Amino acid sequence: MSLDILLNKILTDAISGGNESIRAIQKRYQSLSEKEAHEILAMVSATAQSNDDSAELVVTAPPSFALKTKPTKVTVREMLMGARKSILITGYSLSDYFAELVDCVIQKSQEGVLVKFFVNDIESQKAFDRLCCYKGKFLRIYNYPKQEDKMSALHAKVISVDQTDTLITSANLSYHGQEGNIELGARIHSKELAKQVEDIFTSLVFKRIFVEL
Repeated sequence: MSLDILLNKILTDAISGGNESIRAIQKRYQSLSEKEAHEILAMVSATAQSNDDSAELVVTAPPSFALKTKPTKVTVREMLMGARKSILITGYSLSDYFAELVDCVIQKSQEGVLVKFFVNDIESQKAFDRLCCYKGKFLRIYNYPKQEDKMSALHAKVISVDQTDTLITSANLSYHGQEGNIELGARIHSKELAKQVEDIFTSLVFKRIFVEL
């Protein structure tokens, strides 16, 4: 067994709490006792736990609120502008207020950043017209069409960048969502959570819940 495979096996045990890698450790390093193999697994587990995922609160609130948290508007801008590989973003409501960041999303796609934009009932949202003009290999737009149940909608507000950094928030991509309302969200730095978000939307596309334009 190669060292890379062994390390991945140890990390898997560290995350899951298993001990299947003990035998593999002893097989590669035959001079180790079972106790020493357990100690190696324990050290790797401790390292994995010390690198735990982190999260921070993100808030939209009136200017008079003296909150020691990052504003939604600043967070959204920072995440989109900092994207290097991929952007997954949902839009329940997109207003002209978001026009500047629409330009940013378009620019990112032209630089080779893969953008997946999920939108609710695109026919009712003229703010997406400009984005649709640039859809292609690196800018993919997926629509959640009108349903028989008129109250059914894509209501999730999510931005996930580079499959490591995810914002889940109550705030729409509108003036009131970014500045005017009281909105609450969390920015989570986690590859595992970002992968779960990606997998959910990939599954919804595969099941034709969303339609690519």
